[in-house]
Amino acid sequence: MVSSDQFPKSAWMLASIAVVVAALYLAKGLLVSLTLAVLLSFLLSPGCDWLERRGLGRIPTVLVTALVGFAVLGAVVWTAVVQMTDLAPKMPEYQDNIQAKLKSVNHYFIAALNKVTRSAEDVQQNLPKEEQAGGPQGTQERPYSVRVLSPTASPLQVLGGTFGKLIEGLGSAAIVFVLVVFFLVRREDLRDRFIHLVGKGQVHLTTPILEDAAKRVSRFLSMLFLVNVTFGVAVGIGLYLIGVPNAILWGILAATLRFVPYIGAWIAAAAPIGLAMAVSTGWWAPILTFGLFAVLELFCGNILEPWLYGKGTGVSPVAVVVAAVFWTWLWGVAGLLLATPLTVCLLVIGKHVPQLSFLDILLGDEPVFEPRRRVYQRLLAGDQEEATELVDDDLENKPLVEVYDTLLIPALALAETDWHRGELDEGRHKFILQSLMEMIDERDEGQQKVQAKEGIEDGISPRSLILCLPARDQADEIAGMMLAQLLATGECLVQSVSFTAAAGELVDLVEGRKPDVVCISATPPATVLHARYMCRRVRGRFPEVPVVVGLWNAQGDLSKAKVRIGGGATTHVVATLAEAQEQVRLLIQPLLRPSEEASAAE
Repeated sequence: MVSSDQFPKSAWMLASIAVVVAALYLAKGLLVSLTLAVLLSFLLSPGCDWLERRGLGRIPTVLVTALVGFAVLGAVVWTAVVQMTDLAPKMPEYQDNIQAKLKSVNHYFIAALNKVTRSAEDVQQNLPKEEQAGGPQGTQERPYSVRVLSPTASPLQVLGGTFGKLIEGLGSAAIVFVLVVFFLVRREDLRDRFIHLVGKGQVHLTTPILEDAAKRVSRFLSMLFLVNVTFGVAVGIGLYLIGVPNAILWGILAATLRFVPYIGAWIAAAAPIGLAMAVSTGWWAPILTFGLFAVLELFCGNILEPWLYGKGTGVSPVAVVVAAVFWTWLWGVAGLLLATPLTVCLLVIGKHVPQLSFLDILLGDEPVFEPRRRVYQRLLAGDQEEATELVDDDLENKPLVEVYDTLLIPALALAETDWHRGELDEGRHKFILQSLMEMIDERDEGQQKVQAKEGIEDGISPRSLILCLPARDQADEIAGMMLAQLLATGECLVQSVSFTAAAGELVDLVEGRKPDVVCISATPPATVLHARYMCRRVRGRFPEVPVVVGLWNAQGDLSKAKVRIGGGATTHVVATLAEAQEQVRLLIQPLLRPSEEASAAE
């Protein structure tokens, strides 16, 4: 049952989210400038630190760094404007060339379109005269069309509209510049205030965490800026060598649009490819242009970025796309360009600030569940197929014993723990156990084929018997099946006993089979209690038989568990299948030596 106060909490959370989103949208004019100033401060702070270490004062350092940064940015913008001004008069000529080339390429398509057009004209000619477009106008059926003509704008209005946009852009740039200067001058004070805000008195823990977060954000922005500038410069040089006009403009556009995740580089490639089609007589220029963007994007995405970022930024690809859509919806083009840096910054903050850890879960690319919990979660959901796929994927890189120890045994332990706590219903519990048994059986078929083949090739017949007994229930039997599967070789005959047999029947089975080693399998919870009972029953009648007790997935001290179980030197307690496999190998090795020595003597 959902608690009565859950609905007010959910309503309050939804209301808070709505208020935050509304504030972000309504205050976008201020927040875009503020966000851009913060990102530029992180980008320029390494340069300020470098100059300060050379003995330059704080204010001169900040002013020099900010002026150089904004001067470079202004020069780039001015160059782009000049290039666009130079390109604009040539666009009609380029448009005619593109149309001519497309017409030659799409001749068949145009011919088919002409046929459709002629068919439509024929249909129109067959229509009654009153339904044709050439009917008289001004009648009741065909009233006169009305057009609304706007008055011609005055020179003052044109001047005001043009310079209004310019003044607005310059004003925003001035605001960003002032904010960057103040952020850089007061960066230690702002850092201390943030630490006090989120630290809650734990300054010794929060300080190194936030210092690391600031360094990571600054490094990421620097590397992102470096990669995009490198991409833009390479595009500009390549397009110049290919012969595409205004190569500098397309390089600037490529460097800027590459801040847009995944599709930014290809959006920037559209215009140069179209221009290459317009200015060239053949198809080599557009093909080379497309190849240039493809090669550079592959190089930056697969070689340069992993080398600079390490293994990656840690942001989920889905989170990047969703963030791009969200910020574009809120802030337009500015939000689209700022989406990736903002997402990475939020992720880093979420990793280091406990109060914002939900950002790491939402935006990060690391799995939310451990592999063992993912298997258990898929089984809980009734998705045996995906759980099997997870096991198969792990088997590609790990041996079977490790997969059992790290995936299936923990999943089995989680299921049994939840079942005994009453948190798992009977039907789901049976489904999980049945699914695990089927997974083991699938691996058992392949294992048996390999073992049978090895036995035939080596001419080996089993010379020792190992008996795997469940401590109490079906989960113990399933774990025993895993162990039996791992122990079975051409030299050993391993039998796993069903949990349906009573404890007395299991002991009688030991007496009848006379095994060389007895393995007792116990899964959580109450592993020691159940294993001790079965071990004492076996020890009471067969004190000389070696016993290996598997307390699967045990987390405590095994020495204390062995004291509780008892049994002396012939009882061995292990916590993993790998340990049990090694312990059994050591126990049966002396039994195999006489046969090996006899074979060698013959």
